[in-house]
Amino acid sequence: MLRTASVLFIIINFSTWSFGQKGTHSPYSLFGLGELRQSDYAPFMSMGGMSMSATDSAVVNHTNPATYSYIGRLKPIFQIGMNGKFSSFENSTSKTNQRHFGLNQFQLGIPIKKRWGAALGIMPYSFTGYLVSQYTVQDGDSTELFTSEGKGGVSKFYLGVAYQPLDFTYDKKKVRNVKDSTSTYADTFKVSRNHVISIGANANYLFGSTDKIRTFQFWSSSLGLNSKVVNSLRFSDLTYDFGVSYQYKWKSSTLDGRFQKGNSFSFGAAYSPAVKVRAFQDLFSYSYINQGGTFNGSEIISDTIEFINDNRGDVFLPESYKAGFEFRFGPKNATNSSLLRIGGDIKYQKWSAYNEEFGNTSFANSLKDRTEMAIGIEWTPVSAPIDRTPFLSKIHYRLGFNYTMTELQFETSPDIYTGLNSYGMSFGVGLPITIIRYSNTNINFGANLGNMGTTDYGLIKEKHIGVFFGISITPGAGDFWFLKRKYD
Repeated sequence: MLRTASVLFIIINFSTWSFGQKGTHSPYSLFGLGELRQSDYAPFMSMGGMSMSATDSAVVNHTNPATYSYIGRLKPIFQIGMNGKFSSFENSTSKTNQRHFGLNQFQLGIPIKKRWGAALGIMPYSFTGYLVSQYTVQDGDSTELFTSEGKGGVSKFYLGVAYQPLDFTYDKKKVRNVKDSTSTYADTFKVSRNHVISIGANANYLFGSTDKIRTFQFWSSSLGLNSKVVNSLRFSDLTYDFGVSYQYKWKSSTLDGRFQKGNSFSFGAAYSPAVKVRAFQDLFSYSYINQGGTFNGSEIISDTIEFINDNRGDVFLPESYKAGFEFRFGPKNATNSSLLRIGGDIKYQKWSAYNEEFGNTSFANSLKDRTEMAIGIEWTPVSAPIDRTPFLSKIHYRLGFNYTMTELQFETSPDIYTGLNSYGMSFGVGLPITIIRYSNTNINFGANLGNMGTTDYGLIKEKHIGVFFGISITPGAGDFWFLKRKYD
């Protein structure tokens, strides 16, 4: 137990360090809390980001806390995710390429007891990372340089619990006429209908900091003093998520087991209330000269213009609504256990209500509401493999599409705003690790291709390729957790 606790401590500390690295290079991370990163686990991203109704017993789904109660009995889940992004940014005159890769999340799913489940984890909430430079050129020489730089991010540690208040199964026998190649005969079927409702909640601890730096420099100190403004925000507070999941299964089978057929429908929804997050602002504004008489040289501070330390304030995070559905077709029987999953999500966040207040100053919000839509499909040729099942038939094959009307908007002419939209497609595979008997361990790979923005109106367009890796580890045969031992 002590060794396990030590391993968890090391992983959590490594995760915290990793999230502190630059997780984006997008100039659009200048706005709000930066680039949002809240559901980047490989199986979900491979299906366009669809996750609200996913109730996989071998995957922790933190986007809907009600799904924790579906974690397999006595089989906790250790889950680690990594992701990377290769981006190309372009405007009407120039183009640049950026990339990053790093640890994305660590999660632990715990099946507490029958109908109860819990989870905890750490992951990024948002990233800020950009560097924009603009030169003033006179007579062929650069005389002035304006630089805007951002770095940092906000991370989230969460603890959630779920409970199933309803798990009801109704069985009924029916006589049906069955027609085969020889004749029509009557056979008795057992029809089984199962209804499951689960509710859950997350408590999230947000922490982290962002630095936004603006610099104006002259080529020579004889032209004037340079100026720099360093604005840092530190976050530390709690937010909450509430979720519900409904699953309906219907299955029919002959009494002797010759024929079986089963399908299901799932619906999931989650709500995050608006919350006022405690924040602290550090502001340092000063003038200086560059040692060596060139841009970006060693700074020699001339005068402090403004200095604010630990300015207590509040950041108002908006409420959000999420909902999704999923149909599962199959498996039919032991010899035909193919499984097809089809579903979709819609998510709405009211970012127009985002606000920052520090003393008598308030941030003038220019964001709009954010809407995300996703559809996805997964096909598993053999969902209940036997010893001689070909490996390619055991793989989960995934495909998805997504479209987002982001929270970003820009005034392209007086009182006329243009919003930024993004869209893309994704694909991936899930590989079951069958060498560990009776374990649900799986390795997942995913990728997405996407576009965001436009080169019109002087804006920037991003084309990217995202890559995702995740592994979910569960115990094997004989290694049961939370099992109450009984002795005669």
